[in-house]
Amino acid sequence: MTMIYDLLAGSWTYRSFVNQAAVLPELDPEHIVTDDVKKWSGYLFGQGVMTFHPTVTGGLTGVFEMGTDDSPLDMHLNGKIEDRDGTTWIKWNAHGLPGTPSDGWLYEYDAFYTPTWPDGSNQIDAIVGSVVRSQTHGDLAPNQTVDRAALRGSTASFIMVRPAFVQARDVIGLPPELLEMMGSRHHRLHHAIWHGLRDNWVTPGDGDISENDKAEIRKLGWEPPHPNQRPTRGTVEQRDPDNGAGEDFLYMHRQMIQDVRELLGAHGLPMIESWKSIPTPNRRSRNRDGFSVPQTWDQGKGEGSNKGLAMVKSDEYWHSRMTFLERKFKDPKYLSTLTLDQLGAKIEWLIHNLMHIRWCSIPRDPKTLAPVPGGRPPEDTSGKWIKVESENKPPVYYDDLNDTFSSHVHPVFWRLHGWVDDRIEDWFAAHAAAHPGQVTRKTVGGVPWFAKGAWVSVEAPWVGPTCAGHGAGGHAGGHGDHEHDGQEHDGLEHAAPLHAGHEHGGDGHGGEGHGGHGGDGHGKYDIDAMQRVYDLIFNPKAVAAVADASAPAARTVQFTGKIFRAEPQAPVAGVTP
Repeated sequence: MTMIYDLLAGSWTYRSFVNQAAVLPELDPEHIVTDDVKKWSGYLFGQGVMTFHPTVTGGLTGVFEMGTDDSPLDMHLNGKIEDRDGTTWIKWNAHGLPGTPSDGWLYEYDAFYTPTWPDGSNQIDAIVGSVVRSQTHGDLAPNQTVDRAALRGSTASFIMVRPAFVQARDVIGLPPELLEMMGSRHHRLHHAIWHGLRDNWVTPGDGDISENDKAEIRKLGWEPPHPNQRPTRGTVEQRDPDNGAGEDFLYMHRQMIQDVRELLGAHGLPMIESWKSIPTPNRRSRNRDGFSVPQTWDQGKGEGSNKGLAMVKSDEYWHSRMTFLERKFKDPKYLSTLTLDQLGAKIEWLIHNLMHIRWCSIPRDPKTLAPVPGGRPPEDTSGKWIKVESENKPPVYYDDLNDTFSSHVHPVFWRLHGWVDDRIEDWFAAHAAAHPGQVTRKTVGGVPWFAKGAWVSVEAPWVGPTCAGHGAGGHAGGHGDHEHDGQEHDGLEHAAPLHAGHEHGGDGHGGEGHGGHGGDGHGKYDIDAMQRVYDLIFNPKAVAAVADASAPAARTVQFTGKIFRAEPQAPVAGVTP
């Protein structure tokens, strides 16, 4: 198996210990715990936090943070990673920073990544090894409890353990009002089936939705008029570049952003700021800004999927791929050559899906918090994946960024999609300069959009069923609690957008900001119909057997599933726009 070096990425808590009998204190077997604590400083050699940035070819860079805020002793790391008979070995040097108290320091490290015990439980990643001081430097005081000369040749053994990664929700968490809206069953089902229908309606080679199931979906009003078509290097038979799917992608998420802006405004809260640029590589587990890249993990879907996940999270991917795409999608000359549909399709498949993957973390069961490496089972939409409440604790909303059922509950989602939405305005500005008057603004379904024309192919982009008296949205009307296939569904309502110039009556949803809408406002789709459509796509066991569905197709709610196959195959992430 090929090494997945990204398993080492991130922060590690480091402690080293002297190996000299004269320094190590004698321990009293009768009071070993007490004596061990009292004499700790006698054999502690050094401590700090090392953050590794491994490369896909086995190189290693990083930073070693030591000392205090007043007297930092940080060092740069450089080294390599090797696979020796199935064991991961790491060799690296730590160099002091010029012009700082660590200037002139040099340490060498040789270590290995501890293997996982087959029958072990709750095992924490660890690296163990030995370090040697390669250059003499000044006394270690005042950063060490015991002053001693830092002589060349001094050695120590060390252990490094991976601290818990601080999740984005704990740093830049969404306001409770937004969590309640976006974490509702209604919004989860809508986001998952909107993506799922577009992705699976026409999927050559992957297995289409059966004709019987499509017929039922049509009766429920959920047939996607513009099925998703991936930008491939193949022939036009595989992809029609102007079928409207790209416009649907951009419009639907712009509508979501507008709904959020209005909800937050109604509560006196500021709008979540979008990324102006895609964040630079940051692997620190403390995640102080919420944008650190979480480490990779084994999803249990084969080596190809593991390598793909690690590649997208790597520093090289940001430097070689994401920076290139960001420049392209901000380049007026390039944007002026694209239709709005082409812009949406390229952004969705070439960078948006990969940003979801780059910033996703290993999923955890919302009730037990145990890791779920493969993610939420797609067929399971039970209450725990909606909201888990317990006494004296905030509610838990499942927010896996890799799952369309939950990605919009993750705080990075709104920074990421804010970046995507800003590219629409760049596109409009590019066409206004290159093709004056050929693209005109128009409000569609209460959302600022563009009139159909030479560069815009769809009159009203698709976000779901269209009902009489409404525009691109759905119908008004409240829905209470429902039972579906033995699963209890919550009755959380969709917070209707407060579009300027619309009348908000009281014949629809109850509560502040939840009234029915006149004109072309958006309301709440029927949750029973959405659950049925979801099951037809992702839970074939829950629906009646049909003659032409002898082998249900493997369909995924995961962004990784769209990009990387379970079997070892080359990912499509390198497609050039």
